[in-house]
Amino acid sequence: MGLRVIAALIELGADVTVLVRPENEDRLGALRRHVRLVSGNVWDRASLKGRSRGHGAVVHLVGSIHAQPERGLTFQQLNLVSARNAISMAVSDGVPYFVLLSAVSKPLGVSVEYLRAKRAAEDYLRSSGLVWTIVRAPLLFDPAQRGGALFSALSAIGGLPLLRILTGRRTPLPVDVAGRGIAHLALQEELPPSRRVYAGELRRLGRVRRSRRARETAPAPGRPAPGSAGGDWPEDEVPFGWLPGPPRRDDG
Repeated sequence: MGLRVIAALIELGADVTVLVRPENEDRLGALRRHVRLVSGNVWDRASLKGRSRGHGAVVHLVGSIHAQPERGLTFQQLNLVSARNAISMAVSDGVPYFVLLSAVSKPLGVSVEYLRAKRAAEDYLRSSGLVWTIVRAPLLFDPAQRGGALFSALSAIGGLPLLRILTGRRTPLPVDVAGRGIAHLALQEELPPSRRVYAGELRRLGRVRRSRRARETAPAPGRPAPGSAGGDWPEDEVPFGWLPGPPRRDDG
């Protein structure tokens, strides 16, 4: 997801700064030449000091539906602590606007603790004093990966007018469409009112046609290598972000 949002922001002409751990810089691929990199770790508050100063918005996409309690990676650590630290960074650095990727519901088979952590992150953002957009995303999928054809069909059916009224908020979305939608939400000429955004608006924003020049000049998003240091992700999964290292005691 992060790579797609970065590519979409670049297409829209944004000056993009990417907060990344040094060992993960190569994952940006061709995008690396088009962004400014700053070193930081969202699970380490001290590393975030001043990293967002001078920026108009912070977009937070980190999270996971997979907890690993044996490594200290609980749903709270993955989805709440990371968001809380990023929100605190934005407040301290004077950034006025924050976009948070959340979830409309928990995926089938995932613990309810995942959704509780997401809602707690939303609560923290709403009480921060920042102008915010909370993106309550549905299931996101990559059409090119296993199961993509099925999810593409479900997405198309769910986008029909009548079904959109009944199930629209939970209709799966292609991850590239969601990424472009989030990029549009982040780029606002004036500060928008704080609000929640669901699948329908993401779909509408993500399908805004790009100019021919933008399509020809935009860098293609890369892909994290399977089995790399950020975690062993199944081929059919689209993670919201990369896993942290072992948590520091002062993060809990």
